[in-house]
Amino acid sequence: MRKRSLACLFAFLLALTVSGPALAADADADTDTDTRKVDAKVVEVNERHISILARTGVEHVIATDAADTRVTQEGKRVSLKDLKVGDVVTVELDEQSQVKFARHISIGAGAGSTLASAKP
Repeated sequence: MRKRSLACLFAFLLALTVSGPALAADADADTDTDTRKVDAKVVEVNERHISILARTGVEHVIATDAADTRVTQEGKRVSLKDLKVGDVVTVELDEQSQVKFARHISIGAGAGSTLASAKP
């Protein structure tokens, strides 16, 4: 009986050890970091940079380049010109750059990307 209880306790501790980091990784997937801004709203766009408003309320100006910045929408690659004010984006920054430079921008469903419905 004691071996059985000890085996159950060991299995429980092993399950906690294995599942803990996985749960923490899922929780961190939707949080902002120094190199990633999640669900930020685009407030300005031009050829050289974008300005985003993070969920924390802080505005970030991020350099872009049509050749080096990859922009995707619904998993498909699109042009940087398709990015509009009001879009909700996730921006991954270049860790090696001394300035904030966007390596990847993922456009989500935002105010700027919705279509108006036509009345019949």
